[in-house]
Amino acid sequence: MNLVINVPKDKFNSLEQDYKLLLTKTNQNTIFVAKKNDITISLYKTGKTVLQGLNEDDLHKEKQHILDLVFDPKEELILGFDETGRSEIEGPFVITGLLGENKDLAIVRDSKKTDHLDKAKQRVDSGALGYITFVLNPKLIDKLRSEEITLNDMEERFIVNAKKTFEDLHLRFKTIVDGSPLNSNKINVDYIPKADDLVPCVSAASIISKTIRDDSKNKDKRETWNIKKKN
Repeated sequence: MNLVINVPKDKFNSLEQDYKLLLTKTNQNTIFVAKKNDITISLYKTGKTVLQGLNEDDLHKEKQHILDLVFDPKEELILGFDETGRSEIEGPFVITGLLGENKDLAIVRDSKKTDHLDKAKQRVDSGALGYITFVLNPKLIDKLRSEEITLNDMEERFIVNAKKTFEDLHLRFKTIVDGSPLNSNKINVDYIPKADDLVPCVSAASIISKTIRDDSKNKDKRETWNIKKKN
């Protein structure tokens, strides 16, 4: 039986130190491979961590040990944002803001590294506290861009409003957006390049955005796609 966890790259050292006396081998794709009793733990360079063993209870205990080691139990809620379809010539531009705890979503990976999106979405639906998705179809994108409203403008306005929606529910959380800063730094969020690979809540948001875009029946071409400035 296998269990899979997605470990953020900034946590690799903590995990390696914990298993340093149990290391057995490594290869060009792994950070380490360790053997603990009857369980093999493999940490790959992508952050994918595979636990292999025969006893399901022991595997789940070891999984919980890793989650407790990697994620601070006192960590505040995260509202993670990710988008897909920004540079595509057709179909919608989709942005998702997802609220959750990183430790509850460490079983999912960035949508670009996920083969089975439907299964990944089921895991996200089970682990997330909630999410809001904004879908802009090509006709609306073209209309807004003709009025000089860029994709960055659209994304930032959604972030502001989605954040406010959760704040109005008297929730406290940290907001993390995948990528570089958009138009301003006035909305009190953290922009982290490659956050979809580092922060599980952002990875989960990417899964939702990608699934919704892939499921969309709208394949219209964006007439403004050939404008040099794609943002």
